[in-house]
Order: sequence, then structure tokens, then C-alpha cells
Amino acid sequence: MPINVFRAKGILWFQQSDLKHIFQLSGLRYDLQAVEWDTSPQNQLVFIGRNLNKEQILTQLNECLASSQKIKKDKL
Repeated sequence: MPINVFRAKGILWFQQSDLKHIFQLSGLRYDLQAVEWDTSPQNQLVFIGRNLNKEQILTQLNECLASSQKIKKDKL
């Protein structure tokens, strides 16, 4: 994560897990909790920071994807 991201939070869907993962980042500390899905699996993240580079964040997130699907830039 870029150093100018102060906080991030969201829902993560990992290919190797049937659980929903709730992610929270504050500075250098993070928490990841696994719970049962109550909706359709999805990924959803929010970033809070200063002078965030949208392209850099999208590139880093796309490098984490397990499939050939890419994040659509117009969705953010």
C-alpha cells in the first residue's frame, strides 16, 4: 500500500476461502476477520489518504487478482 494511504477498509473475497474477510487498515496496523457471507461474494474497498494515485492503487490491486478479471477503472 502506498504510504499516503492512512486508512482502508472493506470486504475481501479470497479464491481459496468460502468466508467473507473484513479488512481494516490504520497506518501500519491492520485487522482481517473471517465471517460467513450474508450476501453474494464480492470485493469492495475504500481508501482514505492524501494525494492518492488512483492508477497506482488499481495497478497494485489488479496484481493481487487470482483470475484474468481486471478492475474496471470507471467503477472507482
